[in-house]
Amino acid sequence: MKTEYRYERIPNWALLRERYLAFWNKQVLDRRPLLQIQNPNPAAPPPPPRLSSSQESDWTTYDRFRQRREWGKAQWNWHTDLFQYTTPSAFGPMSFLAFCCVQPVFDNNTVWYNPAIRSLDQADAIHFDPDSRYWRLFLELLEACVDDCAGKQQIAIPVDGSPLDWIAHALGTENMLFAVIEQPEALHRFAMRLATEYLQAYDSFYPLLTSRNDGVCNWLPVWSDRPLISLQDDLAINVSPQAYQDIFLPALRRMAAHAERASLHWHDGARQHSDWIAAVPEIDLVQWGHDPASPPFRAALPHMQKLQAAGKRLFISCVAAEDAAFFLDNLEPGGLIMIVDAADDAESLRLEQTLRV
Repeated sequence: MKTEYRYERIPNWALLRERYLAFWNKQVLDRRPLLQIQNPNPAAPPPPPRLSSSQESDWTTYDRFRQRREWGKAQWNWHTDLFQYTTPSAFGPMSFLAFCCVQPVFDNNTVWYNPAIRSLDQADAIHFDPDSRYWRLFLELLEACVDDCAGKQQIAIPVDGSPLDWIAHALGTENMLFAVIEQPEALHRFAMRLATEYLQAYDSFYPLLTSRNDGVCNWLPVWSDRPLISLQDDLAINVSPQAYQDIFLPALRRMAAHAERASLHWHDGARQHSDWIAAVPEIDLVQWGHDPASPPFRAALPHMQKLQAAGKRLFISCVAAEDAAFFLDNLEPGGLIMIVDAADDAESLRLEQTLRV
């Protein structure tokens, strides 16, 4: 029998829970949309001695991995609707590749992947292997995290769905871009197969992830009381909207349709894709992130409004403190979340008090 955890040790969780439920219903509680305000912690602890290590065990041993995660969180003070959570992604943003016969490269700050194949003729070498060592290590780490965090922290979905990004890392970005032009059908088949195999992995880890949770969150973070799947494709910035729709979108939609709710992380540097994102019914939430190399974040407002007009919930990050009121004045507050960066605790408190609808 599943034990129910009410998360009393997450500060203010009862109210936060109601606020996130309202968000999914496109409602606003307490005259304020969901705001996740953060500022640097002036009393942040120094890095633990092992943090600069690139040994695999420092990522895959739970105690060491947790120490790394908790130190990173301690660099910031969290306010308003940010809640205590952790993301057990020990194999980096492209974690699924570690379970598909691609060797992860562990460095001081994250985990990446070098190309493992040279052409699509070798695509069969990249496949989900439930007997792989890294998959077993991942499940052990996730189980330890669930036991450790039950009742104290939410646990984010640790492996995102990224059909284009997976292939770009496994094949090499340049080879992937040539394949977009020269072998679109083979690329499409590869993406569809990986999507199917990802869902096999998802169906294995998701029951463990949620076995002792009150709902689930993702790394954005947004909390959901219903099954959630988390998607992204950062390298879509290099592909035209039509090419993405022809080659990769069917795989993305297959994954998005698998859960009751689907969130899509997208960078505003790839804003050329906003029309098809708005039109995909399986996507419930778009996390619209700001690229430093892109035009000012305010310039993306028409794309954000388009997504809201299409019925999407919208999560925008990271918003500078001086831009927060602008977005609140020009976006619908129901179904809106903003991560706002403040300079210090005093500015965070001022923003919390003044940003009302």
